[in-house]
Amino acid sequence: MSKGTWFGVALIVIVFMGIVLIDAGAKRPIDWRESYLFKEKIPFGTYVFREELPNILSKDRKYTDTGDSYYELFYTEDSLAQVNSALIDIYEYHDFYEEQTDALLHYVERGGEVFLSGKSFPDNFLDTLGLYFELLDYAKFRPLPNSVYYTLGRDTSRLYLDKVASFPVFSKLNPETTTILGHLNSRGRALPNFVKVSYGKGALYLHMVPAVFGNYYMLQENSYKYASKVINVINSKDVWLYDYGYNWEQPRTPLRVILNKQGFAQAWYLLLIGLVLLMLFKSKREQRAVPVIKPEPNKSKEFAQTIGNLYYENGSPGNIIQKKIEYFLFDIRNNYQVDTLKLDDDRLIKQLSSKSGVNMEEIKQLLGMVELYRNKREASIHDVKIINQKIEEFKQKANLI
Repeated sequence: MSKGTWFGVALIVIVFMGIVLIDAGAKRPIDWRESYLFKEKIPFGTYVFREELPNILSKDRKYTDTGDSYYELFYTEDSLAQVNSALIDIYEYHDFYEEQTDALLHYVERGGEVFLSGKSFPDNFLDTLGLYFELLDYAKFRPLPNSVYYTLGRDTSRLYLDKVASFPVFSKLNPETTTILGHLNSRGRALPNFVKVSYGKGALYLHMVPAVFGNYYMLQENSYKYASKVINVINSKDVWLYDYGYNWEQPRTPLRVILNKQGFAQAWYLLLIGLVLLMLFKSKREQRAVPVIKPEPNKSKEFAQTIGNLYYENGSPGNIIQKKIEYFLFDIRNNYQVDTLKLDDDRLIKQLSSKSGVNMEEIKQLLGMVELYRNKREASIHDVKIINQKIEEFKQKANLI
């Protein structure tokens, strides 16, 4: 693998280890949500209740979890047959539609038992049963967790619930069909909060302290005994347990064991993210290193030396002088914009002296020598040196070099 890929893999491993260390050392806050889900072990989940229910009622009974609506659950049975089963539904706020209410009451009417525990129930449902509930009057009772306690029937045991801050009670009952099974007690008054309603061949049990079935209280001796006595009103052998997390929150994939555990789920998603990042790193086009191209060296000096040697060896000094003069006159025209056709012209001498800053007498001598050698066909190496020396002296004084 390339260095970039190794770097990506190392980065993923470092991030993963960092998350593991931070997660292991982090102090998680307590989740006080009142979910009442059988799978949750938070204080107000009902995991302990679900596990202990066979021990509370009896192991001889049949227990079935369901997430179907009341309508789907109850109308799958023969509407004319006698019902010998019970439904337990524990939730913070119960809310079901008219069709579900009809299905529920029809089920009870045929002999079914329904145990509902919650802080509230639908108005249309309570109206049908001749019931009404309301929260405890704070101005009149000033309820606090340490001043409110709960009792069952003739049992004198008092149960205080320190985490309960909502106090609903039944304020209207139908005496012909309703039996009071439990009370909320405050400031010397006992108010019904757990009732049995006879309906047809069956019965409904309405309980208004769902918190007592939460894990927090099921692990305490007094509240465990209270919850056991409350739920023991169920007589049917077949018990349906309504699980609000059964259908839509429980993973159905083969990975449900991993996804159900928070740590495993985080690790799984982190692994998937890491694989995606790895694929992104690998998908980038791997380009070979760009070769370093060195610029061509400047061979001007060597070229000039070679040309000079060539002329020198061929024995043509006159030709060298002619080329030297031509290049010199080209530089004069190019730099000073003067006409070099007549080198003995006084005007040319004055312009060149003015623009180059060289004495007029020196320029006159130089141009005279140039004119002489330009028309001379035969020359020696000594002549080459003389004309070259004069031209270079002028260029140095005129700053042409």
